[in-house]
Parts: sequence; C-alpha cells; structure tokens
Amino acid sequence: MAENQYWKVCEALDNEKRMELMRYLLADRKEFPCVIEIAEKFGLGLAATSAYLKKLLDVGLVSTKRDERRVYYRAYATTAEGERTVSSLRMYFEAKPSRERIRQVEKYIRALSHSRRHAIVRLLNENPGMGVEEIGHRTDMPRTTVDRILAQLDKAKIVDLNRHVCRPNSQPEETLLEMTLA
Repeated sequence: MAENQYWKVCEALDNEKRMELMRYLLADRKEFPCVIEIAEKFGLGLAATSAYLKKLLDVGLVSTKRDERRVYYRAYATTAEGERTVSSLRMYFEAKPSRERIRQVEKYIRALSHSRRHAIVRLLNENPGMGVEEIGHRTDMPRTTVDRILAQLDKAKIVDLNRHVCRPNSQPEETLLEMTLA
C-alpha cells in the first residue's frame, strides 16, 4: 500500500485557530487580507498568525500573493488534495454549522490527523473486520496502541467496534474520508 500523506492536511486543520483562519479565508470577499489584518482580526501576534498560516500553506490549503512588503492570503488550494478539502470546507461553512456540528467535524479531523490512525483506517478499508493482532502486525504497532487508536476512531465514528470503516453521510467528513482512502 502506497503511503498516503493526507493526514498532514488533517493535522493542519486540527487546531482551533487554524480552523478559524480557514473559515475567515473561505468567506467571500473582494480583497484578500494581509497577515497584519488577519492578526488584528483574531487578536494574535504577527509571528503566531504567520505560523498558523504557514502550516495551512504547507499542506496546500491556502496560497499567497506578495505586494511589496505585505503577504496576502486566500483559501485557494495549491494541490489536488487541498482543492477538494477547500471546496468541501467552503460548502460546510456556507451552511453555517452549529457549534455542536463544528465539534463533530473537529473530532473527525482530529481522529484522522496522525499517520498511525490514518494507516489503520486505510488498512481496515481494505480488510474490514481485521483482528487487532493482525492490525498490530501489519502496522508495526503494539496491541495497546492499536486498541487505543481503534477507540479514538470509534469515538469519531470513523471505524465501528467490528473494525469496519463507517461511511459518513455529510460533508466535509465524506471528503476527509475519501482523501484518506485515496
């Protein structure tokens, strides 16, 4: 199985401030905000704002434009994975989700934001119902780690107790899972 690095996109989104920044950048606007404007809007320092935005840039979720000494950001994907994720998040935020719904998506993202959890989801998609011992053997993880990860994935409703991948029926979870399994 070829290694899928999509967990890094989920890792970048697994931060409340970065998710807030994505939501802000996804909003329709005529001009793209510069780092200074974004920092002021969120009450952050320039260094922290730049670090948050760089993480989103590094995984292809945002792009930049330079104008003299200022850097402007926008939610414009620079990778195929980023494009699908940005499109999905745009639809999600346009629907104005409730706080509870946002927490559900955050839990889903968090569950997919580590290479080990990501690997187990991909493995179980190809081998539904695989035993814990075999998962540990195939992923080179101790049983306790596999058990802990399976519990996290079950809590996020990604994998059920029978070790089958659950198919979400809403966005952006559907896109997140599809990109994980690609």
